[in-house]
Amino acid sequence: MTEVNWVLDQLGSVVDDIANSYTNRNDNPVAVKRVNRDDSSVYDGSGDLDLNEPMHKRTDSLEKGVYVGATLADRATSPRGTEYDHGIETVVAVTVEGMTSQGGHYGHVDPDGENGIPFDDLVRQIRRTLLGMRSYPETDIPYTTYHDLLVTNDDPQSAEYRDFYRYQFDCTLRGCEKLPEL
Repeated sequence: MTEVNWVLDQLGSVVDDIANSYTNRNDNPVAVKRVNRDDSSVYDGSGDLDLNEPMHKRTDSLEKGVYVGATLADRATSPRGTEYDHGIETVVAVTVEGMTSQGGHYGHVDPDGENGIPFDDLVRQIRRTLLGMRSYPETDIPYTTYHDLLVTNDDPQSAEYRDFYRYQFDCTLRGCEKLPEL
């Protein structure tokens, strides 16, 4: 288990909630697909996807759903206490992407919520789900105990695109790493 996997696992309820609450223009459930950007693996469905490619080159993928990608962005440690354990801060960068269902496109995002999910609602639900785990998140990372989680560096980027939606933020886990005895 890694922090990236933990973040993506927490979003399983978002995948289910959105599939049960929204449909696209073909009356199929809106698909939210989680992507581990460290190895390009897709949780919900088979195959892989490189979220580093420009969105306009991934139109076929974006017609199949909205994507939530996570990658390890940073890990910092600092000495803590006389026994010399580590204070640890791990940053998981989260990217949310989708394509509009308007104007003849077959994406899963619709500002009105009639032929897809409003993108702001999707981002809000993802953020709130992660923030629901903000106190002592149980990550099952060996020798590591996290005491809190922060969502920081919100960066909405949808205004930069015409038919695509994109939002990025960081999920910061702070805690302690137990080092071997001397």
